[in-house]
Amino acid sequence: MDIARFEILYKTYQPGLVNFAYFYLKNEQEAIDTVQELFMNIWEKREAFPTTENPKAYLMTAVKHRCFNKLNRTKVQNNSIDISEEVSIPDTIVSNLEAKQTEATIKNAINTLPEKCREIFILSRYEQLSYKEIANLLGISAKTVENQIGNAIKVIRKSILIFLALIISVLETIFKIT
Repeated sequence: MDIARFEILYKTYQPGLVNFAYFYLKNEQEAIDTVQELFMNIWEKREAFPTTENPKAYLMTAVKHRCFNKLNRTKVQNNSIDISEEVSIPDTIVSNLEAKQTEATIKNAINTLPEKCREIFILSRYEQLSYKEIANLLGISAKTVENQIGNAIKVIRKSILIFLALIISVLETIFKIT
């Protein structure tokens, strides 16, 4: 691989790969570093870099694996929020906490999806690829993509409903609503 091809590869795919890595890592700097490390590795091993018809699929797979490896090494754990009955919490803070917790619930639900389903959902919702583009990228039918998106949405809805039921239960306990 010559420098011109490498520059085209970098300039074309780096921004999207950073967004893709951010979805997994939840940290902008880690996402940037992960993608940068990938491109440094590609440059160092440029003579062995495979010639592929679809470099985007290759790069996204490489980023995904790097993110999973990074997450497995760091063992990131979610911190839970303890709401105490003795503390009076303003409505805006409760709203912000609920929004953040809802977002975390959605992300956790996405992370529980089977790997292919999760990958398809991320490509659709976060990378904003069409069903046809995803099908071509992954070598599957558009109908399979549609079915996987439907399955993902069902799982996410169920998680949100469980979360909302939990919030209602906590609020009933805090405010002694009967």
